[in-house]
Amino acid sequence: MPRLHAGSLLVRLAALMTLALLPLGLIALYQTNAVVEEATRLSHASLLDRTERAAARERELLQRAGGATEGLAAAILPVADDADSCTRLLRAFAEGANPFTFAAFVSLDGSVQCASDGVTRDLSEKWMYLKAQQTTRLSFALGRDLVGGGSSFLLATSPVLRDGILKGYVTIGIPHKVSAAQAGTEAPDTGIQYVTVDAQGEILSASIPEQQAPLALPVSVPRRDLVTLSGDTFFEDSRSGRERFFAVSEILPGQVSVIGSWPVDKAMSAARNPVSLMTLAFPLLMWLAGISVAIFGLQRMVIRHLSALRTAMRRYALGERENPTLDLVAPPREFAEAQQSFNRMVSILSEAERRRELDLEEKTILLREVHHRVKNNLQLVASIMNMQSRNAQTPEARRMLAQLQRRVRGLATIHRSLNTNPDITTVDSRDLIDALISEIGAMIPGAGQELTISTDLVQVPLSQDQGVTLSMLVSEAMTNAVKNAGVPAGGKPEILISLRETAENWLELEITNTKGKPVVAPEDASDGTGIGARLMLAFATQLEGEADTYETEDSYSYRLGFPAAAGAVPPAPPNQDREKHAAGAAT
Repeated sequence: MPRLHAGSLLVRLAALMTLALLPLGLIALYQTNAVVEEATRLSHASLLDRTERAAARERELLQRAGGATEGLAAAILPVADDADSCTRLLRAFAEGANPFTFAAFVSLDGSVQCASDGVTRDLSEKWMYLKAQQTTRLSFALGRDLVGGGSSFLLATSPVLRDGILKGYVTIGIPHKVSAAQAGTEAPDTGIQYVTVDAQGEILSASIPEQQAPLALPVSVPRRDLVTLSGDTFFEDSRSGRERFFAVSEILPGQVSVIGSWPVDKAMSAARNPVSLMTLAFPLLMWLAGISVAIFGLQRMVIRHLSALRTAMRRYALGERENPTLDLVAPPREFAEAQQSFNRMVSILSEAERRRELDLEEKTILLREVHHRVKNNLQLVASIMNMQSRNAQTPEARRMLAQLQRRVRGLATIHRSLNTNPDITTVDSRDLIDALISEIGAMIPGAGQELTISTDLVQVPLSQDQGVTLSMLVSEAMTNAVKNAGVPAGGKPEILISLRETAENWLELEITNTKGKPVVAPEDASDGTGIGARLMLAFATQLEGEADTYETEDSYSYRLGFPAAAGAVPPAPPNQDREKHAAGAAT
């Protein structure tokens, strides 16, 4: 059995102590938490009960109003069509021993057929009428300036039905100041506020001024949803921006509720119990002390060594090779073995990397030498062709040898670019085409000082295969452009070569020459054999591109779009207002 390190034993003992204390701590926490929760529940229930008691008189008033409207709705049916009898009935009701000072019968179109004050009026635009239309049962609403004098009423409205058919509405009014007086009387002393809200979110009464009543409601709960929270208690920010304790009590089921709110300090005083909080904190502190000892041991004997090992592995993975070995301070036996294994692995990998770098350097040198020799051989072949061209007897033979020489020099140019490029796997598009123009442009008849060659080239890395194919295509297209170049009216002959990126990883090559009086002498131009056009078509196919030619009165353009990387998507084709011709003019 392996010998245990003292630090490992300390860690394990601390862990065992923590596990031993954990059940006791959990039991104490559970029991204390249950006591605290029960005390909190009782305090919340007490606050909810105080809300219900404060709203008792409001509940009684609204219930009386609801019963009175329903009774009046049944009593008014026989006299609804007789305005005088209806008015006498309503006046007698309003003058009776009740807090209701106004009563009216409203027809379906919103006009008052009869009222206790004998005045008919149009209520079709009043909120109480619109609200009554939205429901088929008793509803409450605030009615301002209903009877003149700037008075405000709490209106209770019930539908009047005859054989199940709606005939109108009966509404009775309670002066708003009377309704507000029914709320709790303890609010000014305790900071408690009461607001009565119906199912439609309308504030019916409050223990505070009417303008301040909306600010006493919770900010995150819509008014119309407060009725559904009857019996709930919760802490929430009020619309005035202060956190308060809210209790919602039902006055009329599903219709009206009262919302009581307390300042947080008064609401929490009943729920706080210092003895219970201390009882809750003691086992928690004991358990935290055990965990602290365990964490200290883990940090000392495990975590710091793991951190050093992780740092060394990350540094080595990121390529840092200076002092890659791991040196732990007084590690346990297990970490000493891990340190030895890591250092051995670093030594083996470092040696393998060194050998791989040497092999890569040798292969790079060999590949550059291959490109250099191929370039020299191609230049030698081009020189032989040049010598042979000077000895040719006919112009046709000289032209054919010149075309072959131009193509061979184009191949030599790409191998020279691969030999001089630091990244031998790719070719820079701008450097390649610039070198190709310098190499081949001087060989093309007519490409002297009289003909201007301009470039606008984007710098994009191309693969070796793409570079070879593109160089051959540019060589053929340039020859074709020079042969067709002309001096425009009032201008100079010019060839424009552009390579631009029109979409992500999508390139567009365009070679444009001016038209007019031919630049190339008739003896240097020929009708061509068509091999140049076939080569250009083959090169475009090899590049997986699409080639087109465009001709106007002043210019002739060859355009090729091709992907710089596999899977590239071409851009949407623009609208062209010029004549489109088939690609592949003969060289």
